[in-house]
Amino acid sequence: MVLGYWLFIFSNYTICWTYTSWLRGSVKREAKEMKLLPFYMIGNNIFIDAHFLSSISKPYIRILLVRSNLKLEQEGEKLEPIPLDHVIKLLEDGYVDLKSLSEKKERLDSLDYLLSSLYNPGWYFRKREAEITSSSLLRIYDLAYKLVLKKLRDLSRVDVVFVSISFSNDSILINGKEDRIYTTLFKSDSNFKKAILNSLSG
Repeated sequence: MVLGYWLFIFSNYTICWTYTSWLRGSVKREAKEMKLLPFYMIGNNIFIDAHFLSSISKPYIRILLVRSNLKLEQEGEKLEPIPLDHVIKLLEDGYVDLKSLSEKKERLDSLDYLLSSLYNPGWYFRKREAEITSSSLLRIYDLAYKLVLKKLRDLSRVDVVFVSISFSNDSILINGKEDRIYTTLFKSDSNFKKAILNSLSG
């Protein structure tokens, strides 16, 4: 499958109704503490979070902070990017952690299923909920890591770009709109939440 199909179908779809009520919530018009979040841009439309990648508690889901279709911005206070070599190491470590999960055949929890449905809703809807297995999700993450890491190795130049990030009513907004991946991690991962609050309140 092409890279764009597996990695970057995000917020424009409605996910399975069993999760909708949990994610739903009103987002205030006035976002608080807007900052500019750095991303490393590889190619024309692949963006890797260059600030919060190290704050995710589960290394194997770091791949979820690889995005597409972001609106670049320059006006505002810029958060400091993690050095590129460290970002690459974080992704490599995330991939190693993923392989370890696969070898141990460990079961994923309900949050992993939720995150995968947000990350790749097209895949999610082609399978009935009963057919979704841990191995299926691990294969998606595996392919995503391989493609992104290969892209990083093949490119001679990687640019730092910025997008707006803000916090409003327990939701994380990217480019002024609620980002479900960031919001879900904010609500479920205490390390990620602490990093967000520290960065946006400083």
